[in-house]
Amino acid sequence: MRAWHVHGHDLGLASLVALELLVIGVFLGGGYSEGTPGQGGWRRVDIAEVSRRVEAGDLSAREALWYREATAADRRQ
Repeated sequence: MRAWHVHGHDLGLASLVALELLVIGVFLGGGYSEGTPGQGGWRRVDIAEVSRRVEAGDLSAREALWYREATAADRRQ
């Protein structure tokens, strides 16, 4: 029968892995968001830059053919 020996560096590695899994879980679970609710989370849109590009002709001011208003079910996701 083989005995298991736990060394200090093994505990350190296990702690780092557990911490990283916790951070990933919190991030994916929605516990971290830079934006305020209703602004799309972490993605920020520079409205002034978009307006400038529309006026310069780089972007179209027309809505996309596939565009539709977001529903309450879309906002919960």
